[in-house]
Amino acid sequence: MSNINSDRLLKLTSMAQIGWWEADFTTQKYILSEFIVDLLGLESDTIGFEEFHYLVREDYRDKLKGLREAFKSRHTYEQVFPLYTKYGITWVLSKMEFNKNNEYENLKPFGYIRCLDDIEINEKKLSTKDLLNQLIYRQISISRSLFSFLQTDDISDTIQKILKNILLQFNGDRIYIFRFFPKEKTQSCIYEVVAENVSKEQDSLQDIPIEPTSWWSKEILSQKAIILNTLDDMPLEAEFDRNILEPQHIKSLMAVPLMSKKGVWGYMGIDIVKQHRNWKDADYQWFTSLANIISICVELRKSEQKAIEERQDLNNLYSHMPIGYLQLKVIYKNNQPVDFIFLNGNTAIEKIAMLPIKSYIGKRASIVSPHLHHEFILLQNSLKAENETRTYYHPESDKYFQYQLYFNKEDEFVVLFSDITASHKAHLELMHNEEILRNIYQNLPVGIELYDKNGYMIDVNEKNLEMFGIKNKEEVLGVNLFSEPNIPEDIKVKLKNRENSNFNLNYDFTNVDGYYPSQKKGIINLVSKATILYDSQNNVTNYLIINIDTTETTYAYSKIREFENLFTLIGDYAKVGYAIFNALSRDGYALSSWYDNIGEKDGTPLPKIIGVYQHIHPEDRALLKEFIGNVKQGKATRLSKEVRIERDSGELSWTSINVLVRDFRPEDNIIEMVCVNYDITPLKQTEQKLIIARDKAEQLDKLKSAFLANMSHEIRTPLNSIVGFSTLLAETDDMEERTEYISIIERNNELLLQLISDILDLSKIEAGTFDFVNEPFEINQVCREIVQTLKAKTQKGVALLFKTPSSPCCIYSDKNRFTQVIINFITNAIKFTSQGSITLGYEIMDDAIKVYVRDTGLGIPHEKLNNIFDRFVKLNTFVQGTGLGLSICKSIVSQMGGEIGVESTENVGSCFWFTHPLTLISSHANEKTSS
Repeated sequence: MSNINSDRLLKLTSMAQIGWWEADFTTQKYILSEFIVDLLGLESDTIGFEEFHYLVREDYRDKLKGLREAFKSRHTYEQVFPLYTKYGITWVLSKMEFNKNNEYENLKPFGYIRCLDDIEINEKKLSTKDLLNQLIYRQISISRSLFSFLQTDDISDTIQKILKNILLQFNGDRIYIFRFFPKEKTQSCIYEVVAENVSKEQDSLQDIPIEPTSWWSKEILSQKAIILNTLDDMPLEAEFDRNILEPQHIKSLMAVPLMSKKGVWGYMGIDIVKQHRNWKDADYQWFTSLANIISICVELRKSEQKAIEERQDLNNLYSHMPIGYLQLKVIYKNNQPVDFIFLNGNTAIEKIAMLPIKSYIGKRASIVSPHLHHEFILLQNSLKAENETRTYYHPESDKYFQYQLYFNKEDEFVVLFSDITASHKAHLELMHNEEILRNIYQNLPVGIELYDKNGYMIDVNEKNLEMFGIKNKEEVLGVNLFSEPNIPEDIKVKLKNRENSNFNLNYDFTNVDGYYPSQKKGIINLVSKATILYDSQNNVTNYLIINIDTTETTYAYSKIREFENLFTLIGDYAKVGYAIFNALSRDGYALSSWYDNIGEKDGTPLPKIIGVYQHIHPEDRALLKEFIGNVKQGKATRLSKEVRIERDSGELSWTSINVLVRDFRPEDNIIEMVCVNYDITPLKQTEQKLIIARDKAEQLDKLKSAFLANMSHEIRTPLNSIVGFSTLLAETDDMEERTEYISIIERNNELLLQLISDILDLSKIEAGTFDFVNEPFEINQVCREIVQTLKAKTQKGVALLFKTPSSPCCIYSDKNRFTQVIINFITNAIKFTSQGSITLGYEIMDDAIKVYVRDTGLGIPHEKLNNIFDRFVKLNTFVQGTGLGLSICKSIVSQMGGEIGVESTENVGSCFWFTHPLTLISSHANEKTSS
């Protein structure tokens, strides 16, 4: 019968000259019915978008460019155009009826093509005139709407009139505008116009939640129009929205999104209740245009309101800003200012200048404020110096003011006042501090030379003049730093390259003849530090050189020698080593304790140690070698580092190494380093013990807190149920209720018993007393018993199965612990499997047996798989349990010599498994045979 109907349908479509098409945006092709394939003379039932485009007559191709865009944004589309067919040019009507999928990537619009006869073509041409008239009317309507928005201040009234006009044009029943409130996730009807005998619903359509799964909301927020000739045009996923629309008896509707710069802010829609309406493309274009006009005007009005608010804010700022504002008009006589009229001022002027300006507005200054004669003379003088900033002291208030005057009109000017009392006093304080600094500078016991950015001396202190035998500083001001004959050239190069430098000089006064006059002769020893000074933009401003005369330090060196002897004695007892080493000449000496601290033999030449570091750990050795290289280049002067020492015995010890470059004169082949080290192995060992103890204490504290919190909840829950339902059991005589209460009490007894068992097992594991009693047993029999026992606990619709192998399998293990792991796996599967099946099975591998429990439950999120076997881990806090079961299973399997694991896919199911070594079977079997 179906074949007969199919044949008749083909004949009917051929007679009616109509065929269907479907557009697949994934493959960019049309799928065509047999009629269209025959009409176009195609060899297959598919044709590409571009190929079909070229079958449209040339003058209509550009008109159809918007066709695909219509597929994306609308649910209906109709167009008449000529096609090149096997019969020549044929006029056709193409109409899209519905769209199977709203995702643009998977668009599959569906429609039909019908060939038109001459009468229909003429009718279409006649209807085109009507459409043109209607289009002209609608364009006039759009222009009137725009004009109304421009003329009125009451935007709400204008919108209501436009909506009423649209309702009349479409002969609709209700037209409305909704606004979204994203923060509150709600929508409200802000405008509504209804036809006669249609009730208004605006008051009840406020603060409606935006359903995230709603098809309607998704379409509008995706900037797509909703065009429904009937509610049957709605896709399957719009069931929620259809259930809302059907009780309102809506037959057709159209809704378009309202846009702003930030996206969709709402939508405008129209409902047809009396009859079905076949929406045209022109309907959609006109409706969308008016919606866009309303949206633009609403946004413009919001912007205008915001501008008004900002203007008000500026007025408030002007009135309350901390800068005084005074506007005055000049009264001239014989081209000379003789008086002023107060025009305006803010409240700050009253506090700053102590003028009650509000009572002065519009009055002459000479009349209302004759006591301000001095101030007005200042203003008269300031008129000649417009835009200059001046300072004024007000003795009555002991305040300093800064004011600036500028003309905004020919005879009007504005004065801006600011109270600078605090900054002025700070300036005076700064001057005072500068004087103190100058006194310190002049009386420092070291010589200071200050040069400008080009190296010319601009200042020098008294100590420096005394050090170099100069009578007064005028004799040396202007000499150039880079012409100083006693400063080495490499130091000058560093300074020019913006590098600070510390250097020692044997300053020879015989070299300075002609550079500056000096009363000193001979040579002095100097320690100098050259520093470059910068401004805030990192530009060089000055060179600063500090000089210290070390000629009289010989006595100090003898004292240092005595100290070195004393230090040697102390080092032997305190394991503190000391060494002196010249990095250039490779000469030096060291204490015996220094050798011992770095694992070297006493008396080993220092060149074989420094730079080699044979007994220092390789990771630390590289840093020390790098430091020696930097010292030779003048890039490093000190080092403090804790290093590991590899002893000949194979043990590691720790030593703190401290190096200081004491004398850096590479031009004299001297880079002298002081090296101090001491053994810190006991300190490191103590530190490590403290860290371990701390970490262990923190871990124990966290485990204890987690355990107590979890156990408190898990024990209280079944106990409350047992106590509560035991009381109810005593109070009721209804046998059904008593049976139900007894069942609940038994379930909670089992939960409490399982909880206590888990806690006891956990305590045994912690104490190391988790005993195993091994015996041979047959796995199939154990698995069948487990499945039979737990079948009653599965949820309705869930099958508990045992995948039985073809042959029996015996292993030697603890039967109870083996059973405990499987029961725990199945119990967890029962909790989270509401449909499908739970399957217990095992596989025999090369050297082990793998037991698994596979379910079709909720599955486990990927990010939680790694810690599923940790203690107190619960995937669902609403399901009873301690979170200890899988952790105990892991410990049992580990002690049986196996492994445990899980594979899971969320919303598909999970498979928990563990292995048991097969080698144990044969070894224990041999033992049993021998016995």
